[in-house]
Amino acid sequence: MTNLIFHHDAPRLPLVTPGVIPVLMYGAGPPRRRTGSIGGAVRSAVRRLGVRVPERAHDLLTVAMAVTAADTFANRETVEGQREAADGWTRDLRLRIPLENPAPWQPLRPLLEEALHFLSGDLWTLEFLPDGPLRPVPLRRGARTKLHGHDSVCLFSGGLDSAVGALDLLAAGRRPILVSHSYRGDAEKQEWIWGRLPTKVSRFAANAHPVSDLGHLNDVQMRTRSFNFLAYGALVAATLAQQGLVQEPIGLIVPENGFIALNPPLTARRIGALSTRTTHPHFLDLVQRLLDELGLPVRISNPYALSTKGEMLRCCANQATLAAIAHETVSCGKWKRTGKQCGKCVPCLIRRASFHAAGMQDPTPYEPYNQDLAAVLPREEAADDLMALVLAAKRLPTTDIGRWVGRTGPLPTDLDKRGLLLDVAHRGMAEVRAYLSSIGLIT
Repeated sequence: MTNLIFHHDAPRLPLVTPGVIPVLMYGAGPPRRRTGSIGGAVRSAVRRLGVRVPERAHDLLTVAMAVTAADTFANRETVEGQREAADGWTRDLRLRIPLENPAPWQPLRPLLEEALHFLSGDLWTLEFLPDGPLRPVPLRRGARTKLHGHDSVCLFSGGLDSAVGALDLLAAGRRPILVSHSYRGDAEKQEWIWGRLPTKVSRFAANAHPVSDLGHLNDVQMRTRSFNFLAYGALVAATLAQQGLVQEPIGLIVPENGFIALNPPLTARRIGALSTRTTHPHFLDLVQRLLDELGLPVRISNPYALSTKGEMLRCCANQATLAAIAHETVSCGKWKRTGKQCGKCVPCLIRRASFHAAGMQDPTPYEPYNQDLAAVLPREEAADDLMALVLAAKRLPTTDIGRWVGRTGPLPTDLDKRGLLLDVAHRGMAEVRAYLSSIGLIT
């Protein structure tokens, strides 16, 4: 079990003891040895909204910061001779989180713990306490995020799907505020793409920046990042609603192709460690229930839940701009290590298949030694994802789609809705199969 105890006042953090990680909430850095901090830059981004944000939306942000810190600082691996997770994967995480107003959160603990367990595979126990961080004083001068003239919020990662999402909204006459995780590396891509959109819209960008001197305690997979992302979006959407400028509820758009959102496991061993659920429909439904119970006038939607990535590209309403910016969008989860997209991980392979399915030239500058996938396949240490996709694509004609997709998470009980989701999973895998066949990896 790992206990994480949070406070925004460093002297009130507990002393370090075995199994306890003290974390400074909205701090710029760890206040002392064997501690952590998170969210200092986020505080500044919230101030730049220029208005006082809603209390419950800010408390949601604080909870998301705590979850991100736990996901980062509590390791799954063996540490100092003891295994943090008994099965090498599932962690037992207990968080004590002071909030401005914990009362509305107390009855929501089971719902939130269920959502986080589904998202990360860990066991979560949350304790909400009083005396939490107050909402920051709004910035009255300088560079502020303009809210007026906008009608919705759209998550904007710098990826290919989020670029299509923004372009389609603008083409439809919408004016979304774009919300980004501005991690190092990602921020530059996001800025570049944002600056080339056909219509100027506001952008809220923040970096949670979890920092510690714990060294070995760092879960680089960061499975809960989407909860943090949604908390950013909900904060901005609730603040927009509070201004009374747009009819409620405010749309919080999550642009993600339906195949990746479902993310069915390519092999049996990928059900846990390698099948993320960041935008799975079930997870988004759980978060929507949380927002509803909190009384936040925010409506989450994924307009591409029934579209493959290739269909998103082919149907994008602004093909000219898409062609001009696609090469700078990032799909690869490993590109930060080298500054290039690897071309052989699952997200890269689905990206390559999507351009093929859309009949578009792929302008992505992948790692040169991975351009030829036929040459990657014999390199066992480099071909794990590619081999998994090849095997899954070969099985497609005989795959029980319902059982396959259902392994990642619950599907709707409504047979029509369920059938539509199963169909997009089948079409998404069919795009991969067609691409791999086109380059001779499947006969």
